[in-house]
Amino acid sequence: MIALVSGGPGGGPLARVRNGAVVRRQGFPPRLSWWAAAILAGIGGKCLDLASPDLSWWPLAFLGVFLIVAAVWQQRAAVASLAGLLAGALFWGPHINWLTLYLGPIPWLGLTSVMTAWYVLFGVAAALATRGLARIGGLRARPVLLIAAQALTVAGLWIAREEAQGSWPYGGFAWGRIVHTQADGPLLQAVSWLGFAGLGGLIVLACAIPVAAIAATAVPDPFASAPDQPRDRSRIRRLLPALGVGAAMLALLAIVPAAGLPQTGSITVAAVQGNSKSGIFDDRENGSVLKDHLDATSQLLDRLEASGESVDVIVWPENSAEFDLRDNVMGGLRVEDLARRADAPIVVGSVLRDPDGTYTNSALVWTGEGEAPVRYDKRFPVPFAEYMPNRPFFHAIVPDLVDLVQLEYRHGTRPPVFDVPAANGAIRAGLAICFDIIFDDQAVRTVEDGAQVIFAQTNNADFGRTDENVQQLAIARLRGVETGRALVNISTVGTSAIVAPDGHDIDRIEPFAAGSVVGTVPLVEGATPALALGAWFAGAWLAIGAIGLFAGVAGSALARRRGGAPAEAGTPPRVEEID
Repeated sequence: MIALVSGGPGGGPLARVRNGAVVRRQGFPPRLSWWAAAILAGIGGKCLDLASPDLSWWPLAFLGVFLIVAAVWQQRAAVASLAGLLAGALFWGPHINWLTLYLGPIPWLGLTSVMTAWYVLFGVAAALATRGLARIGGLRARPVLLIAAQALTVAGLWIAREEAQGSWPYGGFAWGRIVHTQADGPLLQAVSWLGFAGLGGLIVLACAIPVAAIAATAVPDPFASAPDQPRDRSRIRRLLPALGVGAAMLALLAIVPAAGLPQTGSITVAAVQGNSKSGIFDDRENGSVLKDHLDATSQLLDRLEASGESVDVIVWPENSAEFDLRDNVMGGLRVEDLARRADAPIVVGSVLRDPDGTYTNSALVWTGEGEAPVRYDKRFPVPFAEYMPNRPFFHAIVPDLVDLVQLEYRHGTRPPVFDVPAANGAIRAGLAICFDIIFDDQAVRTVEDGAQVIFAQTNNADFGRTDENVQQLAIARLRGVETGRALVNISTVGTSAIVAPDGHDIDRIEPFAAGSVVGTVPLVEGATPALALGAWFAGAWLAIGAIGLFAGVAGSALARRRGGAPAEAGTPPRVEEID
């Protein structure tokens, strides 16, 4: 004997009774149809891209997370995979299309595929977790607990995805994190308290709570007594506060001021943007990049001398002194002359060749007396650009592209902080060369080693007038606020800016224009809460995601096991869940 139990949207059957057992569609409470999930996931992925620089429509980040989470909520694995695939592809595809400018479509497609795969894994994990948690009777009977458990788990799994993609493969690609969308938004200063992972998790949680509330209250439980009008009103009363919780969380984060640190003084810093032809395929003469920065620095000093002003340190970009300034006698003397004229050291970027034949992407300091005995080597060279991992394997697949990577830069092992010998005392400067700035470990090491200010040198010439340079500046801005330190982001072509510890621009120069920025910045000491506790915040989100996923998988398994147990005489019909 088979009977249908109705009451779903549109009056369709939610379950059927077969031989004394109630057989329910697997996945109850409700989920989106596969086509709706696919559409919302794709729109959500595109919203995240539009929320990122250059457009920086940061409110769309919340909509994007909401739509992606809704698409995978309590879904079957196949639909969740499709949703994750569309969300990832429509975010990462346009977000990193700048890769195609100098390497063509193959590296772009490869990196997009890897990053999208992480989205697929997130979609499946979030679907399994939310679906399984909804089958745990104790949670289903307590909607508030169910909403909290599901939303916290999804937030933890989102951060787990970001942490995983920032670690593997080949050191990871910690780009495109949800917190990066807030560099120009009101949540910027909250990153100094919570760090990238901590704030990112709360953003996702605020967006997941409404999804959980809607799902938990959308359809009555067909195994409870027939709903009456008061029961419907009680669902609405539960739904409205839950919907308001997410908005309240974001509002509170928006009014949090940046965490302040003790100041030990201040310096006036200048940074020079040479607007050089410094890309891999640029047609240029040897020494032209160095000349551009020498000329722009000379013009800076002309202006300073005319106005009676001075600076304590001058920062040049990554690769600004080209290959091994130490062996370039004439070039080194010209930099030395400018440092003497300015009565200030110049931090330069140069590719160095060590005696063992290895290469490093390095930062050096030149004073009026020549090279200072300090050096920093880039700790995170870019795979497939500055070195080629598994070269024989990839050469067999795309030999022409692999052959473009001629030098094998090694990973730097020196501390990311050194003392810059200025006229009024040494400046303890933290260094980050290009790709370094995106990694949390670099920020932690910089603060632990006592940096008072951060110099972020970069060379964006390979990416032309794409979004890459403003995306990197957004990450650098967040990193400065997170560490509580002023940050100088200086590029060969832009976008360059001096950023205050609270995230506002002290001075800025437009991209693709030779010139300089000058600003007085504080020197600070100590660690913000984000740096002191950031690893704990990240670990907490990972633990929450793992526990929620385990509980969800266990909840599904137990529900299936209960569904197959024989019913005793006089007991209510058992529940047997089916696909």
